[in-house]
Amino acid sequence: MSWLPDMVRKQPRRTLQITYRVPKAPGPDTTDATVADALHGSDLQVTGSAVEGWNLSLPGRTRVFGLIPRELDESVDLSLSSGPEYSHLVVSCHPVETHAAHAAGLAGVLVLAAAVWIAGGLAGGLLAGVTTVIAGGLLVEVTRHWAFDALEQQLRRLADDVGSALWPGQPAQITVA
Repeated sequence: MSWLPDMVRKQPRRTLQITYRVPKAPGPDTTDATVADALHGSDLQVTGSAVEGWNLSLPGRTRVFGLIPRELDESVDLSLSSGPEYSHLVVSCHPVETHAAHAAGLAGVLVLAAAVWIAGGLAGGLLAGVTTVIAGGLLVEVTRHWAFDALEQQLRRLADDVGSALWPGQPAQITVA
């Protein structure tokens, strides 16, 4: 069902993934403590370890329609990997909460459009109902993109904070997948 718009889907189409990559370098001896300390300044609590990866709940706020505030907590996974030339910190998030908030906004648009159609009459309200769907859907889509961009920026900052704590002074490249 790839023809469905992203907002109508039950789950977001993709996982946001940020990679902090440094030239092959040894990490700190106490990796778990370093990650916990890097996140402590942000008041984020991390669970897990360097072996299986870490998980944390990233609190945030989105605005559906650009007006209605909605608090949310996204689940974020952090993991370390290394290759022959590079060490990586991978920060990934499947943005279920952000997606659900904006999908609910779209459902509100559809309810409003149905009410406009009924109020305008079967034939007379059709154009007004369709216009409401188009305008409301566009507004939800724009604010949804803003929310996902803000979430991606939070993930970038998180990757930078943790990565620079793990490998201080190392040149790094941050990539988005």
